[in-house]
Amino acid sequence: MNISANAEAEKILFAAKQLLAEGKLPEALDTIEELIKVFPDFSKAYILKAEIFFEKLKNSDTAEENFKKAITLTDTPADGLYVYARLLLNQERFAEALSILNRAMEMNEARKDQSYMLYGNLYEMQGKINDAAGYYKKCLTTTLSNALLEEAEAALKRCEIKKKYI
Repeated sequence: MNISANAEAEKILFAAKQLLAEGKLPEALDTIEELIKVFPDFSKAYILKAEIFFEKLKNSDTAEENFKKAITLTDTPADGLYVYARLLLNQERFAEALSILNRAMEMNEARKDQSYMLYGNLYEMQGKINDAAGYYKKCLTTTLSNALLEEAEAALKRCEIKKKYI
């Protein structure tokens, strides 16, 4: 996609996000559908659609279809991969989630702290408490986000409690 087409796609994507922020979910989905028709190779549109279906409409099947379409395209952002990894973790599809997380970590714009948090979740869900704790510690020491810091600290405390019972 050339620069002007990408700029136009980003503008439409921003409008869809504004509609979402205003609570206009059907209008946001319509805008995303139009965006996909005009720019079928714009992965961020599929990512936003997937996020809506996963997080707001609780429809994992449609969300996954859109995530899969997005990851076939060249410009898939790391943040979209993180949401897809969470969907896979919710379904306890650990090998697939690990693959997606590894792919995200290879990207320049990937937030390592967010990756570490998700790796921790992955290992904790599999009962690998020591591995999980190690990733939560990495998250704690690399993040600049207070919210993620608190989440990682709570997760680390949860692991310490679990260790007492293993």
